[in-house]
Amino acid sequence: MIKHIALLVIAVVLFSGCASSGSYRSSDSASAYKTLDVASTLKFEDVPVPTGFKIIGQQSFTFENDALRVGILKFSGRINADQTVIFYKDQMPLYNWHFVNIVEYGKRIMSFERDDQNCTIFIEPSGMSTLLTISVAPKAGRAATYKPIRKE
Repeated sequence: MIKHIALLVIAVVLFSGCASSGSYRSSDSASAYKTLDVASTLKFEDVPVPTGFKIIGQQSFTFENDALRVGILKFSGRINADQTVIFYKDQMPLYNWHFVNIVEYGKRIMSFERDDQNCTIFIEPSGMSTLLTISVAPKAGRAATYKPIRKE
């Protein structure tokens, strides 16, 4: 009888240990998706970048004047790709961008638009880091209205 009680106590201790370790894991995964902050310095003031991403200058290009703005900005950071998707779903509307769609196939491609521009965000897991590419360009048909200044 004492042997059965001892086995029952051991079983209860083991099962309760498993239950607590399972809940510990779920809190770890919840903390992995904490809210990201917007970086303090932005190349485009209306396209946020999560804190923790660093620009890859040699692979980035921007052009902006009174009539036109285009650019491809590449970043690298140790931020989870899913967390980055959540960041853009939350932040882009705050900068007056409207969500169009998302394509997910390992990489994530998010499309946003506003009256005169498109913004496409590529999020690509790469080993222990995530590559982030932001592309900003005029909407189709808008670039045709751009008239360069001619020097005579």
